[in-house]
Amino acid sequence: MSNPYRRVHRWTRHRSGGRWNWVFPVGATALASPWTEAVLLGFLEQGRIHSGLSAVAFRLAVLVAGAMCLHTYTDLVRGSDRPVLDPHPVQARALIVALAYRTGMERIYLPLMGAVLLFPVGMAGHWTAFGAGLGLVVSGYWVGLGVGLSTHLAAVWASQSRQLATLLDAIRGDNPTMQAALIYAPGFALGVAGVSLALASAGMESGLDGWRWGWVWMVLPLGLGGLGLFYARQLADRFYVRTTAVLGEIDSMYAGIDAVDDDRAVYLEWLAAERPEILRALRHGWRGLRSWPIGAWVLGAILGVIAFSKDPDSPEQIRILASAGVLLIAAVALRMAARDPRWLDQALGVSRIRVAASQGWVAFLYAQGVVIPAAFGLWIRHREIALHVLMYIELIGLTGALLAAFSAWGWRGRGVWAYGPLGIIVWAIGLSGTI
Repeated sequence: MSNPYRRVHRWTRHRSGGRWNWVFPVGATALASPWTEAVLLGFLEQGRIHSGLSAVAFRLAVLVAGAMCLHTYTDLVRGSDRPVLDPHPVQARALIVALAYRTGMERIYLPLMGAVLLFPVGMAGHWTAFGAGLGLVVSGYWVGLGVGLSTHLAAVWASQSRQLATLLDAIRGDNPTMQAALIYAPGFALGVAGVSLALASAGMESGLDGWRWGWVWMVLPLGLGGLGLFYARQLADRFYVRTTAVLGEIDSMYAGIDAVDDDRAVYLEWLAAERPEILRALRHGWRGLRSWPIGAWVLGAILGVIAFSKDPDSPEQIRILASAGVLLIAAVALRMAARDPRWLDQALGVSRIRVAASQGWVAFLYAQGVVIPAAFGLWIRHREIALHVLMYIELIGLTGALLAAFSAWGWRGRGVWAYGPLGIIVWAIGLSGTI
């Protein structure tokens, strides 16, 4: 008997016209590939096929795994299905299977984009290396899906655990203790996935160099993802429905906060400068999409460590990674647009253009969390080139914010399918030196 939830997801996808949405980012990646080849695949000309490929494939795999960890959080914890299904009894295990299927199919474009970027390796005659690199990217997709689902369900247990309460209180900041477990779950899942991918990458390089047992390590993220999906079904019976109660309690805590104190707690609220549209976007981003600004600072901290290195290649690595990071964080403007009811702007009597522009401005502000730590490291270790690299990253971030605002204004929640391809092309053109 087929899964009834899967039939519902197929019907809603058909109604929304999203069956072929994967074509846009994959096509944009194919168009951008000639510009990215010189930077990402420069090791082909240098003769460092195995080491260079393992480094690039590992970074792509971690990026895909991180995206899947965030997507599983969105679909499982804060997805649009939950308000519809919450009033009704559900078969939790069957629902988790359907959610995993839908999340996986809707994000299948991620490993396909990796295949397009690595395809020149095969065209150069290194088909075994290409297959190994693609396998590592697919492993990132798979482990992000499985570990993400199981971790987010386990986070519901962690939010109510007395043993973890002290730890959560130490890291939660202004968040309720229960919400801290949910907020940091994607980061924990990415950490677990990243360790397995690092070991698999080392095994892949050893396997390409001739040590056959190195290939065994590539099974690690695949097995970990499978275990994650298996335990997600077990955890679903206990924690899927309980998630609704936890979310309700978190929302009620925020509803009970005094308005004045709540205003002071909003991240970057002082930059609103009495502009109601910007203040609204800042409050929306901090209260409903807090993982985006926090994720920006986490990514920035990682880049800061790289920038602080004395390696002469670190400024170029910062240029590549930080420009991709600011484009990713700028997409928060589209999430804001997707979560706003269509009637809201008309009911409030505000201009949709001004709202979209404010969302783009807030997205640019959030992206500074990526830039600032990297800027600090560059200024200390590579001062002679720091200003040039930072101006480039800020230009990419500003371009991304403008594209996100335009996409949010024109297509609201569906703007991601315009912003994604355009962002990839901007990133690729920038890497080519045109920008």
